[in-house]
Amino acid sequence: MLLGVAFLVPALGLLAWVAFVPLLVALEDYRVAGAGVRRLFGLGYLFGFSFFLIGSHWIALLSDVAITVPWLKYPAWVAAAAYLALFGGLGTALAGTLARRSGVGLAWVFPVAWLAVEELRGSGELGFPWFQPGYAFAAFPPFIQMASLGGVTLVTLWVLAVNVLAWRAMRGRARLRAGIGAALVVLLPLTWGLRALDAADRAPGPTIALIQANIAGEIKWSGRHQREVLAAFLTLSDSAASVRPAPGLIIWPETATGSYLRRQLDQAIEVARFTARTEIPVFAGFADYGIAADGRPRYTNAAGLFTPRGVPDPVYAKRHLVPFGERMPFQWLLPGLGRIELGQAEWTPGSGPVLFPSVAGRFGCLICFESIFPDLAREDVRRGARWLVNVTNDEWFGNSAALDQHAAMAALRAVENHVPLARCANTGLTELLDANGRVTRALPVFRPGILVAPLARPGPPTPFTRLGDWPGALAGLGVLALALAAVRRALTGRTNRG
Repeated sequence: MLLGVAFLVPALGLLAWVAFVPLLVALEDYRVAGAGVRRLFGLGYLFGFSFFLIGSHWIALLSDVAITVPWLKYPAWVAAAAYLALFGGLGTALAGTLARRSGVGLAWVFPVAWLAVEELRGSGELGFPWFQPGYAFAAFPPFIQMASLGGVTLVTLWVLAVNVLAWRAMRGRARLRAGIGAALVVLLPLTWGLRALDAADRAPGPTIALIQANIAGEIKWSGRHQREVLAAFLTLSDSAASVRPAPGLIIWPETATGSYLRRQLDQAIEVARFTARTEIPVFAGFADYGIAADGRPRYTNAAGLFTPRGVPDPVYAKRHLVPFGERMPFQWLLPGLGRIELGQAEWTPGSGPVLFPSVAGRFGCLICFESIFPDLAREDVRRGARWLVNVTNDEWFGNSAALDQHAAMAALRAVENHVPLARCANTGLTELLDANGRVTRALPVFRPGILVAPLARPGPPTPFTRLGDWPGALAGLGVLALALAAVRRALTGRTNRG
């Protein structure tokens, strides 16, 4: 419950420092009592179910526009918590079993095992790294600067270490030593983070504009108000273009107009006229389609750059689609799954990143859900992106904690790669972040508005950009080493008894 509450209000993120302590107390008692794998799993499952049920309560608040059968959101909320809780059960079962059989103390085993399971939870077609504990600290910039070294995974490892030391300070024999260790593990990253923030380049970069039109879903997707929706975006863009100094780029959100913007000639001409008149390119999200090699239509959740010279080409197509929301998963295994109708869009995933030119240098695009996957942003930066654009439509969440949770993960992408990030949302949160994950400007949610401001400068290359998620890889190797130690210990015990 503590960890769930830590994700409800950004200011309560510090609760994550002690949220695992009750679990560690119970896990140690279970381990000492010789509890089997089933009981260890059940303990973690209870922890995970409570956590995810609280943290993901916004699923029950989803807009009815987001799902064909509205009442399904309530069982979907419980089902999501029940599914994600499996990883909590796996984490405690793995930690308790490895600690008992390897002879290594739980204080050492738990962070390694839990982190390895977090890696598993964020991987694959159903990967969902939302709620990784490190994200709870996004509202505290000094504490997340270590993400430039090892990504959000390193921040999560640090959170787990603080919890272990707090638990040892409460229950262990060396309480004073553990307490001092906990204080140092908190203060050293804080000191380093403050120094990193002080050393950051504060010189303003080129001016850009973000458009938050606040179009209600029932209007945007009705198909009857396309001209009015486009007019709203163009009117706001005209206001942004009149600001001095004029922006060098205007950004619209994900599927901004609810239409095939670049394919519908009348709409594409209107945007082209705007860019020709103002000489300001427009980067927009839109639904798109094409014909695949097999002759079938290929629909994508896309984004592209309208310039005075013409319509977008090339076009970026979203690489990582929302399972059950934008595409039914595992169709490569069972093609018939695509015929199940749950309101999903059935987009086709894009084949890779696309970088776009701008006054601030080349930028990469992350569409909505993609901002929660560190490897996508890292790939863009490694290919030469100097900054990132995250276009999204978070209206589905309502004015719930999900808005802050989603935006928090985008902030970590900026820190990991030391690049500024522009986040443009249909209803909010629309904001600009610097290369250290700090929000420099933002718009109020669920109100139309324009954000015209200088983009921050990128920072120096980071170890994370070069090396990737090395803490997660080490956690996997750590679990393997503990498993081998457990096997060796078992074999030695048998030999001694013989």
